[in-house]
Amino acid sequence: MTSKREIWIDYIKVIACVLVVLGHFFQSMVKAEILPDNNLYQWFNITIYYFHVPLFFICSGYLYQKYSCVRDFASWKDNVLKKAVALGIPYFVFSFATWALKTVFSGEVNNHINGLGYTLFIQPTSPYWYLYVLFFVFVVVPTIKTKREIVVITVIALLGKVLSMISGGYCVLQIYAISALLSNLIWFVIGMAIAFGNFQKIVSRTAGVILGTFFVITSLFVWKFENVILSFLMGIMACAAVFMIIAKCKAIKFLDRFAKYTFPIFLMHTLFAAPCRVILLKMEISSSLVHTVLGIAISFVGPVIAMIVLTKIKLDFLVYPMKVLRKKEYNG
Repeated sequence: MTSKREIWIDYIKVIACVLVVLGHFFQSMVKAEILPDNNLYQWFNITIYYFHVPLFFICSGYLYQKYSCVRDFASWKDNVLKKAVALGIPYFVFSFATWALKTVFSGEVNNHINGLGYTLFIQPTSPYWYLYVLFFVFVVVPTIKTKREIVVITVIALLGKVLSMISGGYCVLQIYAISALLSNLIWFVIGMAIAFGNFQKIVSRTAGVILGTFFVITSLFVWKFENVILSFLMGIMACAAVFMIIAKCKAIKFLDRFAKYTFPIFLMHTLFAAPCRVILLKMEISSSLVHTVLGIAISFVGPVIAMIVLTKIKLDFLVYPMKVLRKKEYNG
């Protein structure tokens, strides 16, 4: 294990975060009928969903394998407890905030939301389902030590993916925690495999650009086909291209600053974008250009300002609970 920060992983999370924000923003704009539901929107929305959240899972798997050692019950218990705090506090806080917003303004937001208990424990809302599923991944996956182990865990994850694709009416697989875990485990394991190998030394940025170009061209022809196998293969292609292009990336100051706020933006972008849209509509401003410019701007700037304020008033533990706890342990 090493303590050296790997900026290229941060940059990949930046890319994933930007795509998640844009995906949610344009979905809300189309549902509100501010932007048209045309082929360009459909292509963009479907194409980014092939790979933007898988990128997050791959990064999490990479960091888990690279910086953790979970090989026995004691280390497993410690890791699960830490993840319950690190993921649980922001999950519950911001899931509740989203639930409250959609409940209070149910007539003015686009998506219906279920009861609080159902939303928190049974069917998490977007984008917080990622934290929900990621916790269960940490519960079931140990770190690996040998090539044989990575082969075994990859085969298991692939079987889980196949099972999720063909689950049909099997009731146990209709439980969200199980179906989402089976569907997304493979991405996390891919990240672990990348960390286990010598990825950065063997990849070629040129090959990544070629693969990425091929992905974009292919996406123009396949986006209308709703096929889970095709979607998975497109996701593999896109994720591989992104990792190959970014793996040897040198430090970029702008991205370094952005990377500091990736998680807050992920957590809070919808909490700023939706009220912005409601306020503009209340003011009878229906211009798609105004909604788009202000909506995208507040989706990124709002969470950054909120994070700065939370830090100033000592509430940053709502976003980074483990970081705050580690500071207290160090000072205590």
